[in-house]
Amino acid sequence: MAEVRPPGPEHFDQVYPLLLRFGHAAMSREDWRRMLFDLPWPVEEPHRGYMLLDGDAVVGFLGTIFSRRELGGATRRICNLSSWIVDERHRTSSFQLLLPVLSMKSHTIVNLSASREAHEIFRALGFQTLEDRQTLVVPIPGPRDLAGWPRCSVHLRPEAIRGRLAGAGLRIFDDMRGTVACQVLLADRERSCHLVATSSPWKGRMRLAHIQYASDWTFLTEHGPQAAWALYRRMGTAGLRLDGRRAGNWAPPLSARRPILLPQLYRPAEPDMTAQLLDGLYTEVVNQRW
Repeated sequence: MAEVRPPGPEHFDQVYPLLLRFGHAAMSREDWRRMLFDLPWPVEEPHRGYMLLDGDAVVGFLGTIFSRRELGGATRRICNLSSWIVDERHRTSSFQLLLPVLSMKSHTIVNLSASREAHEIFRALGFQTLEDRQTLVVPIPGPRDLAGWPRCSVHLRPEAIRGRLAGAGLRIFDDMRGTVACQVLLADRERSCHLVATSSPWKGRMRLAHIQYASDWTFLTEHGPQAAWALYRRMGTAGLRLDGRRAGNWAPPLSARRPILLPQLYRPAEPDMTAQLLDGLYTEVVNQRW
């Protein structure tokens, strides 16, 4: 009978052959290691998910990406699930991998990339919708944008960005430097906005900058063209992708709202842990390559 064990960072080599079955050609061996086993931010939890073993053979895996965040005036423990895969001969034991996750009542559980089958399971287990739509923006600056352009400075160099941050913002910057995400900073005379974005597939080889974090979401929507220009310079992206709960009613010219085929899900650990508090930081997306 297969049994479940929590792997540590030292078990990556045992799990890696199973991860190759996802067929994610853009992800190298070290990308998988960084995303699931050797996280570029401090983690208190010693394990890196749960593996299903048949004797000494790893026949299943479910990744757990842990983080601790200051959100909504409180310290929150978060677990982002990733890479649930089980060998076909052991599919009847798949749920064993999920049981220890469901017992983690102190952690908000986030699932950004469930398969159709897994999505139905999580829904049945009471998981809520985190996000079900996105706004795609190819910002064309209007007269108002052009008038305000000189007042908005763009900072691309890591040293310049880090020098303008403090406290939680500085920690985010340092933690994300070890990921594949891009960071830029916009500033005017009174405010600034630190952005963390990832490259997201769009049309053919074209990419959008998916905004995973903004220190001031209102500032971002007020300076969308500048943000798009800054991320184009760093990433070569053609525009912006924002989760619906972040974009709100922002709908500049040439923007489009699109439903997510399978909504992202979460199970809050506290009643006040709303979807609005959560972002893409400290999840699988900041270490995924497309």
